[in-house]
Amino acid sequence: MRGSVFSILVAALLAAIVSPVTAQQKSARQRRILVNYDGGSTLYSRKGSQGPIRLTAEDLREAIREVSFSGSQVDTVLLCVYAQVTYYPTRVGTMLGSLATPEQKKKWPANTRQWVANLNHFTKQRIDPWAVMIAEAKRQKREVLLSFRMNDGHDGTHLETRFWRTHKQFHCFDPDQGHTLDYGHKEVRDHVFLLIQEAVRRYDCDGIELDFNRFPILFKGGTTTERIVKMNGFVRRLRGMLDAEGKKRKRHLVLGVRPPTENYDVPATYQGSRKVGCDPVAWARNGWIDFVTVSRFLSVTFDLPVAPWKKLITEVPVYGCIEIVDKKNGAALTPRQYRRAAQHIWSEKADGIYLFNFLITREGSTEPAFEVLNQIGSPNVVE
Repeated sequence: MRGSVFSILVAALLAAIVSPVTAQQKSARQRRILVNYDGGSTLYSRKGSQGPIRLTAEDLREAIREVSFSGSQVDTVLLCVYAQVTYYPTRVGTMLGSLATPEQKKKWPANTRQWVANLNHFTKQRIDPWAVMIAEAKRQKREVLLSFRMNDGHDGTHLETRFWRTHKQFHCFDPDQGHTLDYGHKEVRDHVFLLIQEAVRRYDCDGIELDFNRFPILFKGGTTTERIVKMNGFVRRLRGMLDAEGKKRKRHLVLGVRPPTENYDVPATYQGSRKVGCDPVAWARNGWIDFVTVSRFLSVTFDLPVAPWKKLITEVPVYGCIEIVDKKNGAALTPRQYRRAAQHIWSEKADGIYLFNFLITREGSTEPAFEVLNQIGSPNVVE
């Protein structure tokens, strides 16, 4: 009996010693630059396309190689595979454009028509575009994560889902604004959990990102405390699912988050994130997440407040996000503007630079500023 008790005590002591090391190892991966691929333009534009175009599997591979050139500081790519609709065949949710009628499809703009047509073509050819890109990212020795837009507010018949159509009581707005859902309902949280679980099991990814800032709307009502309790349970459940899947793959699966802003015109703050329903500080302290990305909604800011987050979160890396658009004129950022934004983020003691929708400039016939990918991934960046 004494031997058994002694063994238990030794095991507990070893666990206490080993666990912090393991947690440190989980967050020790270097991510100088993280690039987020939009799930739309990625599937209908390519280098020099000057608008929507039919893509091939080789085009998808090239989209990864474009950021993985010799000297590139990109260590992680994030593929957006979900924004209420999925961008792959699904048994849990609804695939992009699959509920639209012929009459509705006639009203779609050219980029939407090509987007849906390309996805349907790949599906009929039994080509999974995201599996193709994941495989290429691994060939290029890049970490690859699936990104989920937790409540995308874009509108359009191509974005309607069966769940949204049949559960009006779960809509976040009345009248509706986009296809946002109210996470105050357990049914919504359960549905989104199953969608994410399906994608994780489908793809050989290194983990996932929960993008709560696209859009920063999660709850229709409830107090801050009530919102946080519900979202804490949701994130904890996802961490458990990733741990179970990671055990099968014999590796840790990453869970990153992009906290929401309090409104569309300010950068994310901890207080604002909590009001929306997210408490990344608690998530980090509980060991549920592996990194946090501080951002503003849609447009760039050259004074992103990363330092306050760094003071609050010491358990995992904190990255600063650069958006691709200058709100003053709506134009894509110039290389100099990227360097300016990165210089400030590094001065705030960030652990890396996150580029949101980096390749989406091709929608406006502007090639991405690839030259900055070997410039801004270091604190030594010069404007």
